[in-house]
This record gives sequence, C-alpha cells and structure tokens, in this order.
Amino acid sequence: MKKFLLLLAFFPLLIQAQSVKAKLGTGGSFIILNAGTPGVDEFVKLLIKETGEVNWYLDGQDLFVRDGFFDAFGNGILHKYDFMHIDGVNGRIGFNILGGKSDGSPGGENNLPLTSSVTLMGSIATKVRILDAATNYEIQQDDHILIIDKTTNTTSDMILSHVATSRGREYIFKRNDNGTGKIIVKPALGEKLNGIVDGSITLGAENSTLEVVCGPDSWWVTSEISITALAQVTTTSITASDKNIIEVNFTSASQNIDISLPAAADHEDKLYTIKRNANGALFSGNVLRIVPASGENLDQSTFASPYLMDNDFESITVRSNGTSWVILNKYKPENAIREVSTTSTISSSDRTLLIPSSSTIDLTLPDITTVPLGKTITVKRKAGAGAGVVTLLKSGVAVEGVASLTIDGTTLSTVTVQSDGSAWWIISKF
Repeated sequence: MKKFLLLLAFFPLLIQAQSVKAKLGTGGSFIILNAGTPGVDEFVKLLIKETGEVNWYLDGQDLFVRDGFFDAFGNGILHKYDFMHIDGVNGRIGFNILGGKSDGSPGGENNLPLTSSVTLMGSIATKVRILDAATNYEIQQDDHILIIDKTTNTTSDMILSHVATSRGREYIFKRNDNGTGKIIVKPALGEKLNGIVDGSITLGAENSTLEVVCGPDSWWVTSEISITALAQVTTTSITASDKNIIEVNFTSASQNIDISLPAAADHEDKLYTIKRNANGALFSGNVLRIVPASGENLDQSTFASPYLMDNDFESITVRSNGTSWVILNKYKPENAIREVSTTSTISSSDRTLLIPSSSTIDLTLPDITTVPLGKTITVKRKAGAGAGVVTLLKSGVAVEGVASLTIDGTTLSTVTVQSDGSAWWIISKF
C-alpha cells in the first residue's frame, strides 16, 4: 500500500507529456484514494477491477461531465453546461444541464435546479409493481407504475412519498379487477395533494388510472381517467355493483324489483345510471324501487320510503357525495293514455285512463307504497249516451271516505287523485 501511495503522490508528475498504462493482472484492481490518513479516514474514490467493473464513490459530492462556461442566452453572462450531472446528495441524475453561472451562483437563466433533457432512440423500462391492496401501502423510492388488483371490499390507502425527497418524481396508478372497495391515493400526513393538505383521490371504477407528479410543495394530479364499467343487467332485485350502468328488465306482469344502493360513505363520487325496461318489454303492474342504505338518503327518499321509478323507459342518474346519494339527472317519459273497459286495478305506471261511456266498472287505485310521492292519476269517462258508471276505489274502500265516488257523465266526468305517501286525495273533478 505504501508503494502504491508513493506512486499516487508522483502521479501528476509522471503523466506529463506521455501516455500512461495501468496493466492489471488477474483479480487486480486500480484504486484512487482520497487525501485522508491511512487506516483512519482514507476512503476509496475510484475502483476499477480487472474484470471491467467500475465503482465511483461520490461520498455526497457531484459527478459531472462538463463543457465549461459559455454565453448560453446571448446576454454576456457565462453559464456552465453539463453533458451529465449526478447529484451525490439527493441521488439525482441529469443530462444536458445548465448547471450555474461562472461566478459560482446556482442555476441557469432562472436559477433552475438539476433538470434533464434526454433523447432516447428506443423504449424505456421503469419499475412496475403489482399490489393486492389487502393493506395500506407506502410508495417506495423505486416505484413508478403501480397496478393494484383490488379484489376485496375494504378501503386501501396508497400513501405518496414525502414531498421534500420526491420533487419531480412521477407515479402512475392503475386499478385492476372488480372489488367494490375504495383505493385512495393520498400524501403523507400533513402534506398536500393538488395543493390541499391531506387531500385525496379515489380510484373507484375498474381500470381507472391516475398520474401524479411532485412539485416544490405539493403532489399534483396530471391525468385521471375513470373507466365506465359495462352495464349490470338484472331481472331481479340486486345490490348495485361496481358497474356504472344498471339495466332493469321486467319479465312478467306485477313484478317488484329493488335496486339497493351501497353505503354512500364507502363509495364517494360513485355514479350510477339506472334504466327501466332497457330491453323494451312492457308489462302491467311492475314496480321498480331505488333503495338507499339504512340511515342514508337518496334526495328525500329513504330506506323505509324508497325512490320509485314508475314509468316505462324511465332512467335516473345518482351520485354519492360521501354522505348520501343525490339525483343528478332523470328522464321520465309520459305514458300513453290507456283505455279500460273492464273492472281492474290501475297500474302504478298509469297516468290517464279513458273509460267508454257504456262501461260500468270498478277501478282500484294501486297500493300507496308502490307509487312515488306526489303520483297523480286521472280517470276520464268518455262523453256519450251510454249509462255506464265508473267507481273509483282504494283497496275496496272509496277514496277520501266518500261512500260512492262515481264518474257517470252527468254529475262527474273526470277525477284526478294524488298520493301524499300515505293516502289518495281528490285534487280536481268536473
């Protein structure tokens, strides 16, 4: 070692005006040490092995290949230009960098930190990690793309790395599989996402993706895609799944179907569009109810008093605000006027009924629980010389306690009744 140190001491003198060769035998190495005291603080700075392996120890210093100083912006100020620059403190690497000014002050034109400009003539490979999202996960320094197989109904937090050590870093999240649990991307406690302290983004739908990048004091969303899932088709009562569209198809008359919404608190920002009679088939007496979870609301509707979709081809779009479900849009087509000539029960989807003047029939209003609050039904007897009498009943009892509510063409030709949720009331008659 002493001989080697002596050689290094005279190394600058020996290499003047001549070529230098270092021939290494099998297993040999070429070593450059720092100026420390042997055995105390003497460290290897550069190690080249005979096998071709090269180790360069920065020890918190920078490594760069530099072009020197030049007038980069034509303003007479000299800037240093690095073809490659490795930051030995933060572990960053940059290419084609304006590294600072000739007076030693930092930055390029706008005091830029270490940045990169790289031209690649082929593909680039980055770290891809597969997560099962069974538990929370803290994003690691070597992570880049994270594919999350969410097969459970639990909530999983994806916790971003600290801003102070992540500036410029990018992460890409993709939700895979079809569990109904939430995947929440959030910053470290007390830090910012989209400029909001302890902000968060939820990946709700299957195949949703999210890209974030770290700025000087916050993580920022650069891209967010929420894929609309395929339709959930049903002919029976169900609980809504992770799919965004629900098609309800009746298969017979007098069929009741409930669509139960999951807890709004567990599905914040979730969107459902529900369509009645998506297959176009029509049957009488069908009831479709949208039922929020117990203790929650769908606008003014509750678990005990669900929202009723009583018209054929009706559709509604609802969304969770994290506390309850709200109606964003609805389409309620008018039903055609229906002519009735025999005793029957009025369907919950009926709106206006025409009765021939010669028919004597009883019409029973639908059960109050099968129609929405405010539902109106109009019964009109056609004009004519017939002596038919129409009696309007509620489960065999006259409406509003009237002993005989008739439409006979003389004293009464039309009656409109409306539900208040517990009883039918006469709104108009003539």
